[in-house]
Amino acid sequence: MEAPAVRLFGHQSEAIERAKKGNLALWHEPGCGKTLSALQIIRHWRVQGQGPALVVCPLSIIESAWMADCRRFTPELSITSLWAKTTAERREWLRRTADIYVINFEGFRLLYPEIADKQFGTIIVDESSKMKNPKSQVAKALLSLAGVPFHGSPFKTSHVIPHRYVLSGTPSPNDESEYWTQIKFITGPGHRVFHDNYFSFRSTYFYGVPIGTTGQTIWKFRTAMRDQFQAAMRPMTHVVRKVDCLELPEQTHVIRTVYLSPAERTAYDTFKRSLVLRFGDEMLLGQTALTECMKLRQLASGFGYSQSGATIQTGHSKLDELQDLLDEIGSRQVIIWANFKAEIEQLMKALPDAVALWSGSTDREGAIAAFRDGRAQYLIANPQSAGHGLTFTNCCYAIYFSLSYSYELMKQSQDRIHRIGQRHPCTYFYLLAEKTIDPVIYQAVSRKADLSNATLQYLKGGSRANRQAIAV
Repeated sequence: MEAPAVRLFGHQSEAIERAKKGNLALWHEPGCGKTLSALQIIRHWRVQGQGPALVVCPLSIIESAWMADCRRFTPELSITSLWAKTTAERREWLRRTADIYVINFEGFRLLYPEIADKQFGTIIVDESSKMKNPKSQVAKALLSLAGVPFHGSPFKTSHVIPHRYVLSGTPSPNDESEYWTQIKFITGPGHRVFHDNYFSFRSTYFYGVPIGTTGQTIWKFRTAMRDQFQAAMRPMTHVVRKVDCLELPEQTHVIRTVYLSPAERTAYDTFKRSLVLRFGDEMLLGQTALTECMKLRQLASGFGYSQSGATIQTGHSKLDELQDLLDEIGSRQVIIWANFKAEIEQLMKALPDAVALWSGSTDREGAIAAFRDGRAQYLIANPQSAGHGLTFTNCCYAIYFSLSYSYELMKQSQDRIHRIGQRHPCTYFYLLAEKTIDPVIYQAVSRKADLSNATLQYLKGGSRANRQAIAV
């Protein structure tokens, strides 16, 4: 099939030309058309007679992003999804002939021996922040295909894939240490940009801060080395922000304060007091604090779980505010983001004509199609299931029924509607329960701040200035 004429933006053409000259990180904000750029890179190397391409990406975007965009923009390239219920089926698909094979991260790890034997010419890692942890099995497997030695790694191959690219709009959602695996994957061995050994890299750019008497250490980036750090990476990266390359409509962020009912307030305050009494003045590890405060997030949304796991509804204040807001928006399409199973089930019951994207979805592609073509006015979505790779420019309103702790998921979910193709201003509403942990999470995540410290400060009361800063 003849390739259709494809209109590329300037930043896409520039990235493709740079990619032809060597391996590259395409760190383009969500909505800048990374998938199309990557398909053109794959097409270039296939025309040059290079072997087939492998795309490793989240499961949620195999069909809706990669398969769909390939059929649309590069139909002359044959593409195969390696997602199947059984490993035997996946191996069968891998044995078939195609120009592009697309697989999710977990499937890649499981099929590693067969993938290594396939001797791919090009590999694309989409949403490459998924490989940010150098200790993970996925990171070790991907680094082996780049020829990077990793002590004790079970992943071995004699074939190094020559053309390697990573794509991400949020490559380091937590801190600068998360760049190491992504950059090493591009450069391969030889200490180019960063040392081959992660711990040597860390000791160069970070310093350790002991956590009390716990025996654990927090590693802090040496801010005085930021210019040197960024200069070292610059030759291997192509960074694009939407504001610099696209004329997209403005974004408006609106906080809607939710006032808890007496029953909800009592349940919330009672549990918060128990946490404060339990924690006292001790220094908590960040992850522990966030985990313990999950119930506060749930109570702010009007529910909790019993010891048996049953859902206990304490009120409907957030749901009532949502209904009022939907009435104000009228007939426009809206995406409603929620993070807990109980929230999603409550929303689906309240909005029976809505479609949903979450772990319980039985017809994911059907839900996507129904919302895109206007048959469904509301899409109820979990950021983990729908925060990456999907395009919903038919919609310009999003409501956050609750927030996750992840800046990356916040940014990715916002950009499902604010991307190439959007012609209308985008408005985001945040339902934040008054005098709860909701405003703390909103401010920390919005500013990409230290959420662990913000949570601990909230539990311990904080300074008067801090309390005023997080009040809504």
